[in-house]
Amino acid sequence: MESALLIYIPCHTDFQLAIKTIANIRSQNHIRLSDSVATEIDLRIALSVNGTDLTDQEKATLASISDYFFYSPEATGGDVNINQGFLKALELQAKYLWILSVNEILVESALASLFQTIEANPKSDIFITNSLGRDSTFDINNVFIGLPDGMSTGLISGVIYNCNTMRSSFSAGPRFAWTGWGQLAVIQYGSQISGGLLATEFPDTKLYEKPVTYFQNEGRDSEYEFVRTGYAHSFFGMILLIHSIFPRQVRVRNAAIRSWLYTNWYKIPYFRIGTRLRYDKNSPQFDALWVETLALQVLRRSGLRARMITEVALVLKLEKFRNNSFIIQLRKHFSR
Repeated sequence: MESALLIYIPCHTDFQLAIKTIANIRSQNHIRLSDSVATEIDLRIALSVNGTDLTDQEKATLASISDYFFYSPEATGGDVNINQGFLKALELQAKYLWILSVNEILVESALASLFQTIEANPKSDIFITNSLGRDSTFDINNVFIGLPDGMSTGLISGVIYNCNTMRSSFSAGPRFAWTGWGQLAVIQYGSQISGGLLATEFPDTKLYEKPVTYFQNEGRDSEYEFVRTGYAHSFFGMILLIHSIFPRQVRVRNAAIRSWLYTNWYKIPYFRIGTRLRYDKNSPQFDALWVETLALQVLRRSGLRARMITEVALVLKLEKFRNNSFIIQLRKHFSR
């Protein structure tokens, strides 16, 4: 399998979506092989389902449409399931890895565009989509500071990895899954190991349709509540990732934390409420409160400026007035 692109699809109760996604991928690959010149890169699909009960028929169906099928009825959590993709890439000796969310709707020419981009840039370490229509290749030294706007480094479906040059950092994915940002740990450690990464960016419209930005049938308030509870762990986990990944580089670490704060300071009270609303006493292993507690400790110890911004955010609680025109302008000013 050394010459293959491994598409790893993690699923939970949404496994039915994988059937349609995989059928789309297979169809696109068939057309690609029929209509284009021969390629040295093959395609393999790995499907991982956990945390839901499958019938024997469902297991047979999912196994038949994928090249590798992994199943556990126990819930391991989304972060664990996602970051297992890095270990599977190592185990299966893939040449390229794409961890694809089952919720993505691939455009008609997604696979052809991806293979063209990969084959046109064989020396690139990673391929990253962006939302601003750019095509370019550049070096990455710090994934937390100085990247061009609109890059999809934080989206699992927005990054494709060259396993030949990135495999040494793949272990960082499962090791930092607890922060909610295992994929960023892989990219940053890859940069540190190699002294920088060569990244090729291309428009996300070449791979998947634009995601829906609010609940179509329920409105923005429903999305507001969903994001607050569903992403509180990742919000505070970013601080812990930065703190953990630069243990010996205090200036770099504090600069990255301040950069995060300038953009996200007013969201701190919003996500603090989310950690309390999300708690399920039957699944205490997924409680995000400990992440929030540690993150606030880190923020308060990351320099005087970071501490002041954090305390102001906790006192003002601006999210209560999120629709106020003055508050909107204030957020924009401090997020520049």
